[in-house]
Amino acid sequence: MTHPRFTVLLPVNRPPALLPFAVESVLGQSLQDFELFIVCDGAPQETVQEAEKLAGRDERIRVFSFPKGERHGEAHRDTALKQANGKFVAQIGDDDIWFPEHLSELGRLLQTCDFGNLLQAEILPDGAFKVHIGDLSDADTRRKMLETRWNFFGPSTVGYSLEAYQSLDVGWSPAPPDFWTDLFMWRKFLARPDFTFATRPTVQCIKPSAVHRQDMSLAERQGEMMALMQRFADPAERQDFQTSCNEMLISHLRSESRQHADNAARQTQTVSAQQGKIRELQAELDLQKRRYDAILASSSWKMTAPFRKSGKLLRKLLSKRPF
Repeated sequence: MTHPRFTVLLPVNRPPALLPFAVESVLGQSLQDFELFIVCDGAPQETVQEAEKLAGRDERIRVFSFPKGERHGEAHRDTALKQANGKFVAQIGDDDIWFPEHLSELGRLLQTCDFGNLLQAEILPDGAFKVHIGDLSDADTRRKMLETRWNFFGPSTVGYSLEAYQSLDVGWSPAPPDFWTDLFMWRKFLARPDFTFATRPTVQCIKPSAVHRQDMSLAERQGEMMALMQRFADPAERQDFQTSCNEMLISHLRSESRQHADNAARQTQTVSAQQGKIRELQAELDLQKRRYDAILASSSWKMTAPFRKSGKLLRKLLSKRPF
C-alpha cells in the first residue's frame, strides 16, 4: 500500500460539465504525491462515467459512487476518508480551480499545524474579485467561528492531517438544515483544545462565486471556466492576480493596524480622563480636609468650645426627659 502525502476529496453531485477543469487543476500540481477521491453524491450516471474515464487515465484517481445522501452527502466524504492513505487531506469543489502550487503551499502549512487554510479568492461574474481574510492562529478568530455564523474560507482552501481527522468523535456528517456544511465541519476541529491552527496568507485557488451565478446555465459556467483555465495557465496572469490579492491583503492589514491604533488611542484617552477625574476628586478631598483642619485650629472654634460642650450636655438631658 502506498502512502501519498495528500488525499484529495472532490465531491460532486451535478452533471459533469465543470468536473474536468477541477480534476485538471489537481493533476497539474507541482506536488504530484497525492491520491484523488472523486466522491459522487447521487450524481447523474454521466458524471460517474466521466469520473471513471478520468480515473482510467491516472491510477491516482479513485471514484466513489453513492446514492444521494442527506444534505450535501457529507457522510459519503467520511466513508471515503476511511480508505484514505494520505498524511494530509485537502478538498476541491468541482467548480473551483487550484493553481499549480496549491498542494505545495498547503503542505508547508500543515507541517506547522493540525488544521489550516490558505486564503480564498472569490471571482465575481464581472471579473472583480475579493479575498476573504482571517487568521486561524488568532484565538479571537477561532472563537468567532465557534460562536457565530461567520466563516472566511471554504473546503477548497482547507487542509488537515488525517490523524487529526481520525481522532474526531464525528467526522464529516450532515449539517443541520439551516447551517453551513463547511463551518459545521470546521467547528469539530476548532473545538479541540489539543489541536494547532494556522493560516498561510497566499492565494492558490480561485472560486467563481456560485451565489452570483445562480442565473447562469451550466453551459455558460462551463464556458466561463474554460476561459479562466486558459487565462491562469499563463504564469504571468497567475502572478499578476496573486500580486493584486497581496495588495488587497496589505491594504486590509494596514486598515486593521490603523483601527487597532485608533482603539488604543481611544482607550488611552479614556484612561487619561479617568485618571484626571481621580486627580480632581483627590484635590477636592484635600481642599475639604484643609478647610476642616483650618476650622479646628481657628480661635473662634476654640472660643466656642464651652458652648458646644454645654450644648451636648443639654441634648443629653433632654433626651432623657419624659414626654
